[in-house]
Amino acid sequence: MQKLVPLVSISPIARQRLTQVLKDEKAEDSYLRIEVYESGGCACSGGYRYAMSLEKDPRPSDIVEKVDGLTVMVDGRNENLIRGSRIDFYESIQRRGFKIENPNVRSDSCGCGAH
Repeated sequence: MQKLVPLVSISPIARQRLTQVLKDEKAEDSYLRIEVYESGGCACSGGYRYAMSLEKDPRPSDIVEKVDGLTVMVDGRNENLIRGSRIDFYESIQRRGFKIENPNVRSDSCGCGAH
């Protein structure tokens, strides 16, 4: 039997931050929804952008998995695109926030200078 790659992995700092958000929002029983949108943007993201939100219930078409104690869900249409991605948290002098690193998209043609 082949072991399925987890929907996402979560870095330790992202896990800590997500847990704090759930606590602050009094939403410990919520699901973490990851949404994928075609943006036609930078090649870094393969032309996709991502959003995360907290929701109480999955939709019928959602794929739901437990990841490091968090319940994560994504629309079934985007499962193959997002599977194997990593959620990280970054902090710099100008920005801070969550970032989804997706190995399923090619970034070798990117010229944005963000790497």
